[in-house]
Amino acid sequence: MTKPKPKPAQAVDAVRIALDRERHKRASALKPIEIVKIAISAYQAYTDNDDSNAPATESSDRAGLRRGTQASVDRLLFNVNYWRAAYEDRIVAACPTPDDAHACLQAISSWNTHTMKLNVMPDEEVTASFERFCPPFAVNNRRGEATQAKGGKGPVPSFRAMVLELFDEESSASTKLFPILQDVEAEAAFYDTYADATALDAFYDLLPAWCLQERIELVNGTWWNDVDVMRLVAEELHAQFVSRGYPAPLCSYYLDAMRESLDVYTKEMSSEESPFRMHSIPQLVELVHAARDTHPDSETEGYGNTLPGWLAPKEQLIWNTIVCAIYGPIQARPLLTDELGMLPIDGKPTSTDVITDLAEKSFARYLATRRASGVTPEFNAFAVQPDDLRNSGLERIESIPDKLKVLGYRIVPAASCYPEQRIESLRASEVECLAILEHRRWVDERTAAGWKLAPHKNIEAKESPYLVDWDELPDRAREWNRSSIRDIPSLLASVGLAISR
Repeated sequence: MTKPKPKPAQAVDAVRIALDRERHKRASALKPIEIVKIAISAYQAYTDNDDSNAPATESSDRAGLRRGTQASVDRLLFNVNYWRAAYEDRIVAACPTPDDAHACLQAISSWNTHTMKLNVMPDEEVTASFERFCPPFAVNNRRGEATQAKGGKGPVPSFRAMVLELFDEESSASTKLFPILQDVEAEAAFYDTYADATALDAFYDLLPAWCLQERIELVNGTWWNDVDVMRLVAEELHAQFVSRGYPAPLCSYYLDAMRESLDVYTKEMSSEESPFRMHSIPQLVELVHAARDTHPDSETEGYGNTLPGWLAPKEQLIWNTIVCAIYGPIQARPLLTDELGMLPIDGKPTSTDVITDLAEKSFARYLATRRASGVTPEFNAFAVQPDDLRNSGLERIESIPDKLKVLGYRIVPAASCYPEQRIESLRASEVECLAILEHRRWVDERTAAGWKLAPHKNIEAKESPYLVDWDELPDRAREWNRSSIRDIPSLLASVGLAISR
């Protein structure tokens, strides 16, 4: 009798072992979506394969997912059996016998044994499969096993046919099943309104609603809550993107977006059941739309107080895992910030308070530099300057994210910046590059404000001797620009921000 192999000490070890084992079996590299599939399969097999905890009546699809069978994870990742996942509990509770429940679950399922065979499926076919099955508006293109025998199209009409076959309108079971059928058909009609949308546009709209409702395994799988497992998946995907030749900045951005969404989600996640579980999908989509309308920066700052704090990071975590594994890192959702009033990565600041704070601190440092060089400043504080000069100082601060982007850097909350990614100081070549860019920006901004070139500075007349090309600037003026650029890392650190690769 062979001695059974000991199980790994942790789920993350089980996932790592499964990925290594699969790599050794293959002549070619794993596809990104295969990495996700193998990780979830191994995680499920390690954490949730005890049949003694299974419900008395369940679908074969749910049982397979609990055991981590790869065919069931295929269907989960491509959302093939959305209707089964969303309504299984209600159907089982409404049916008078296990046989009736199994018949209804079979009817509402598209597949029960199909395997995607991702290892031989071309990338374009993987994408086409996601677009065919993931958004439920494609319901009429899904043929179920029970459907084929009855000539219907898709799991929804198949479910209707099965309910009508098993129960008449006078039976006690019909009083429970018919309302479910009505809800399924109403939801299907709602999804049909997305028929002209792309799969990704629909997924972007529907994913937060599914997260709030917490019915389908695609969003409520416990692997999303396992920090070590998801961090490993992110690193594995990043390595695969690099090996596939995606640009290094794009791959780094993807990894940082994954890490940050995971960090923020971990802080915000709740063990309590979602209070939105009994809302319909149309109701939830309406709530999400309203939150996005009132919080235009929801992608980077969340939905405010109207929806749970875990929603934005969770939907980004799921999106950046599944969508990027299928479409590549170019589809990564943006980085999150974990407090309001921060400089965003790719746009203008959303809070005047933090910008003013930075402008005041920057001006104080500028005064010290000018005095050290023997120049007496015209004003001894940021607040006492004329409006024109104060606005110029604010615009300079607002331009910092765009200048850093030129170097491939971005601004992130200091607390969520990984040490190996943090830029503590800028190299001399970087300082020179940004100083030149800042001077050009300043010349354009001052010219637009009505300033003109003159031999001497005259604030009232809006005249300055520095409205010239960089090569024509006096050395001391160039050094003022360099000094302000060198100061950016410590200036941002003073308000809890950091520069990250």
